[in-house]
Amino acid sequence: SSSSLSLSTAAAGHASCTHSETMAKSKNHTGHNQIYKNHRNGIKKTRRPRQMSMRGMNCRFIRNQAFAKRGMKCTPEEKEERLAAQKEAQKRIEEKKKVEREERLKELGKK
Repeated sequence: SSSSLSLSTAAAGHASCTHSETMAKSKNHTGHNQIYKNHRNGIKKTRRPRQMSMRGMNCRFIRNQAFAKRGMKCTPEEKEERLAAQKEAQKRIEEKKKVEREERLKELGKK
């Protein structure tokens, strides 16, 4: 009868398995000593880059930005001319707005 018992357990696959007899592992992780190790050299702030990375940016935007930066370069005389032209353009726009505002008020007054 003992031989038949051993055959039945072998047929069931229990005789070849030895891991069922070992105990389960209980500890998966520990933070022991990690704080000490981290503070040995001190926890430092990350260094911020001086210039932002262009990686992942829209390449068309970057290309246009480079051209715009080059276009901004000028001598002091050119800068003065540009400022004068800008102020004149601003005056023209202000006058145009004033005329449009007056026309709108006239239309509202007629109604």
